[in-house]
Order: sequence, then C-alpha cells, then structure tokens
Amino acid sequence: MVTFLLKRVTIFAVIQEILIFFIMLTFYWQVSLLYYINISFIVAAVVFLTGLILYVMRSGFFDLVHSGMRKSLRRTKREDENEFANVPLSELMNVGYVSLLLSSLVVLATSFIALAFYYN
Repeated sequence: MVTFLLKRVTIFAVIQEILIFFIMLTFYWQVSLLYYINISFIVAAVVFLTGLILYVMRSGFFDLVHSGMRKSLRRTKREDENEFANVPLSELMNVGYVSLLLSSLVVLATSFIALAFYYN
C-alpha cells in the first residue's frame, strides 16, 4: 500500500513539474529560477486546494446539501428516481485525495528549496 501511494505521489509530482516547465516556456519563453518559484507555488497551491476540496467532499460535509438539491431539482423537473438518487455525495466521490495533497507538498517543498537557492 505504501509503495503504491509513493508511486502515485511520484507520478503526480512529475506531472506537476512537467506542467510547471510547460507553463514557464509558454508564457515566459525561458527557464529561470524566479519563474520556476512563482509558477511552482501557484501550481502546488491549486493542486493542494483541489485535494482539500476532494477531502471535504469525501468527509460527508456536503451530503445534506447534495441530497436536498437533488430532491428539489427532481421535483422541479419532474424526473423519476435513478440508481444514484439516494447515494450520498461522499460515496459518489471515489477519488484519492491523499496522493494529490502529498504531491503538492512535494512540489511546494521544491519551490521553497529553489527560493532558498535564489536568496543565497
């Protein structure tokens, strides 16, 4: 289980690093330590917030809101119940959030290491 998690974290971190260099070359047309620090912080923050949103959704925080909206929309549209009618949102969200959170922390750590090199 740990090796699978480590593999997913590594894959997500490499994908984020490739995305960082792609954005850097697309918008700035050069590779610079300052641009890397800025873009990696933004990418890591977006992935971290996505992981936190997935965590909150999986925790069951939005289950009552989701079921209430589903019931009210079903009444206004006069639709029949389907197989997902009574399933809470936390059970519908079957996405792993731990690997996203850890990979964003790895990229954020590389951003802070690059920041330390930049100011030394």
